[in-house]
Amino acid sequence: KTGKLAITHIEVVERLRGYTLLSCQLETGRTHQIRIHLAEQLGAFRDFALPLKEEFGEIVLHAANSAATLREPESHFDMVRCGVAIYGLDPMQADPAARRLEPALELRSYVADVKHFKAGYGDGVRRGLSDNADVLVGGRRYPLVGTVSMDNITVDLGPETEVQPGTSAVLIGSQGEERILAEDLARRLDTINYEVTCGISARVPRAYVR
Repeated sequence: KTGKLAITHIEVVERLRGYTLLSCQLETGRTHQIRIHLAEQLGAFRDFALPLKEEFGEIVLHAANSAATLREPESHFDMVRCGVAIYGLDPMQADPAARRLEPALELRSYVADVKHFKAGYGDGVRRGLSDNADVLVGGRRYPLVGTVSMDNITVDLGPETEVQPGTSAVLIGSQGEERILAEDLARRLDTINYEVTCGISARVPRAYVR
């Protein structure tokens, strides 16, 4: 389209794209600085985009990722584009239930023999979880002990156990009254929940449950 702005639709899209990468994952200890930066980003986007929308009526404005969708209503404009929140992960790395999110992913394995479980870093169980994680078995929480190997982890089931080979084990998800969140593992690894879930390797079978 030509006129007083004299730019093409493609140029409009490219210019808008540069304004819409909001930094809204409010990291611990940096909330104030990030909110200031976010306000500056939104202000610049609004000042540039709203006149274009008035001139090019077909433009749909959207700037909100998962974090902004949940916490920054002024960023919603015409639509939002959620990412991790669609999978029930909290973009602020807290408990998803606090934002009425339900995790869609569980990572399960089984007891191969007493104390040894079929899952390792070849499956996406990070070596940083060595002596630094829990596993749910029979609805109870047990510590992962020793080093995570490629194909196995070792879990301390106590001096006497009734757990049998083949028993289901949960590394991410719920069992009985207990649950382990991707956010829990992310805190132990000093990373984010999305890296934890993206790290689950292709060799892990996927089962889709309604």
